[in-house]
Amino acid sequence: MNILATIYDNRKQIVYDVSQVIGNLQISSYIEDQPTKCTFDLVKADNISFHEGATFSLTVDGKGVFKGYVFSKKRNRDVEIIHVTCYDQLRYLKNKDSYVFENLTSDQIFARICEDFVLKYKVVDRSSYICAPRTHDSKPLYDMIKTALYDTLINAKTWFIIRDNFGTLEHVSITSLDSGIILGDESGIENLEYETSIDEDVYNQIKLYRDNNKTGKREIFIVNDTIYGGNNLKRWGILQYYAKVDDNLNLAQIEQRARGMLALYDDTKRTLKLECLGSFKVFAGSFITVRIADLGDLSVNQYMLVTSCTHKINNNEHRMSVTAEMVTL
Repeated sequence: MNILATIYDNRKQIVYDVSQVIGNLQISSYIEDQPTKCTFDLVKADNISFHEGATFSLTVDGKGVFKGYVFSKKRNRDVEIIHVTCYDQLRYLKNKDSYVFENLTSDQIFARICEDFVLKYKVVDRSSYICAPRTHDSKPLYDMIKTALYDTLINAKTWFIIRDNFGTLEHVSITSLDSGIILGDESGIENLEYETSIDEDVYNQIKLYRDNNKTGKREIFIVNDTIYGGNNLKRWGILQYYAKVDDNLNLAQIEQRARGMLALYDDTKRTLKLECLGSFKVFAGSFITVRIADLGDLSVNQYMLVTSCTHKINNNEHRMSVTAEMVTL
């Protein structure tokens, strides 16, 4: 494994090659809500000097793996070792602001925010779904984009994510992110944990409401598992999602939203956690092929969506921890 790690000191405009003085390298990515985090230990050297905001770049075997910015440095009693934490550009989407979006797709909202905050970006896959008008007041930028992505998923059945691809934020469909990696009984898995659950993000009844300002009454809209035969209502009892919808949605749009949410949530959640040999082709948002003969209630030979992934490199050994879910596209 050929590792090239550099730190660019943006104060002195000097690039330091730190490939030989870093260890305990760890990169963690998540499909949503968090930026990719890279941590490592750096052996202190007199000829290396950098501060918060410096650019850290990691290339492995000629492939760009991570590019981000130093956000913190930590020392303990062993002052010769500096523990460094870096984040990619997604970290800047934690900034808060206020926006009004009308007649825009999720990629147009993404592009507008990136341009306003001078973030390097690329729209890899465009959306054709126009999101409902929405006003965001003092909210994180990522939450604004996430709302548009979620509306698109629920209403258009198209799943886009935002990721940082070696220094460029991308709006991309998950169907474009097949890693080509096969993991299974004879393919690199060292340990696994398989969970089936209806405890979180599983609902068989969607109840949406809006307050009618003209009549002064609350209007309720309910869709449940009876449209599929009602089997999950019988098995689980009522697991209800309850939320307010935008007042500017019409009845057809509200029904479409409720049905889309039910289609997404009305199923047992199946999660697989894997400890395995590392490959940088695998990251949060990518698909892997999993082939396992016996998981108790089923065997697996299918695509699974990676929702989080942590790569660990130490002493020239590369391992990864992967959390993946079965999804229906």
